[in-house]
Amino acid sequence: MIRGFYLTSLVALLATFATSAPAQVTLKYKFPDGRKSISKAEIKTSQTLTLAGMEVVTDSEQSLTVTAANGQRAADGTLVVNNKIEALKTTVTLPGGVELKFDSAKPDAPRPGSEYDVLLDVFKATAGSTWESVMSKDNRVVAVKGRDAAYADLPQSIRDAMKAQIDGGYLNTTANDELDKLPSVPVSPGDSWQRTNTIRLDSGQRFTFTNEYTYEGNIQQDGKSLEKVTSQTTAVAYFVEGESPLKVVESDLKVEGSEGVLPFDPAYGQIVSQRQELRIKGSLKLEVNGMEIPAQLDLTMENSVTMKEL
Repeated sequence: MIRGFYLTSLVALLATFATSAPAQVTLKYKFPDGRKSISKAEIKTSQTLTLAGMEVVTDSEQSLTVTAANGQRAADGTLVVNNKIEALKTTVTLPGGVELKFDSAKPDAPRPGSEYDVLLDVFKATAGSTWESVMSKDNRVVAVKGRDAAYADLPQSIRDAMKAQIDGGYLNTTANDELDKLPSVPVSPGDSWQRTNTIRLDSGQRFTFTNEYTYEGNIQQDGKSLEKVTSQTTAVAYFVEGESPLKVVESDLKVEGSEGVLPFDPAYGQIVSQRQELRIKGSLKLEVNGMEIPAQLDLTMENSVTMKEL
């Protein structure tokens, strides 16, 4: 009788544990044949670089609309995705108080007549540009083609300055970095994973970010059942690669604040929106043409992206 009571209690305990244990989910991307989607991004940056006691302020706001159209899977499982920038609006405030504005709806609007006007040519070339992303049968990006074609008519000096940022290998890596925000293994609420990614700037400048992602569980949003993932940047490194008059002697940058949310739609098989805020502050010691310059950096970046099927 007593033995039977213990067995019954044990079965009840195991049943309770099984029903209360958090269920694992697999956050799996989907790229069906023929799907068409549209993404809208809002990107804002504010930077104050203090060089030898002098503040250099640069601000920018950008709105970007991009469409993507999946082709048909080939016999070997590869898929070509055709991408196009449908709309671009940019406002940039540069040193000296110069403000540049570009709207792809009015690409030939009057210019301020500044030394930075060449950037408007870059924006104009970017607007309406197209490129192909080639995906393998396991949905990894294996090639990004044609990104540089939009800038073929720009002066060689501008194309040289942009070369590292539109390099096919780099774009291929950044595309897979986006995919790698989600884990390849099943996760339970509270599970975390770490990723690093590098952003290229001009003159060989690079930022490498260390990011931590956490699966928070299922949520209901806009009438949909979504899987919530949050992100936090935990470390940042700044350096310069290749031949450049600019060198980084010392870098002590810290993440002052970071917050991100990435809701994943399992039915759609995509991250349907992203929001991230990041602030970086710290000291630098730079060398330009053999001269060392102490610097302080205060950089804030905010971005949000929404995606839906057409």
